[in-house]
Amino acid sequence: MKIPGRFLEEARLTCTPGVECVALLFGRRDTVIRWTWVRNVAGSPLAFRIDPEEMYRAITEAEESGLELLAIFHSHPGPPVPSAVDMRYMELWPVVWVISDVYSWRTAAWRAGGGDLREVPLEFV
Repeated sequence: MKIPGRFLEEARLTCTPGVECVALLFGRRDTVIRWTWVRNVAGSPLAFRIDPEEMYRAITEAEESGLELLAIFHSHPGPPVPSAVDMRYMELWPVVWVISDVYSWRTAAWRAGGGDLREVPLEFV
């Protein structure tokens, strides 16, 4: 998956350790073109929840521009690997999940499906 380098720069400025930070990444095929930051209504450093209306609005606007939801980004206060909660939701939202360690900014991407988890190669362009 190709993600603009400026997205990660923006994440470094936007995200804090106190609350998991969340963004929806939109594009075509495997290339992110646009993203939308969404509020973590859980307000937790260990989990996130997106307001369904906010998510619906973001996806609808992107689709009207010919883009699709490619990935869900969120920060972790540790290694960029899916938590047990992430794994449950990855089955419901079968897109790529991009996770960054909010302290080191190590970033990895994952896709789950059929009980399997695989890492997705990332390229910041």
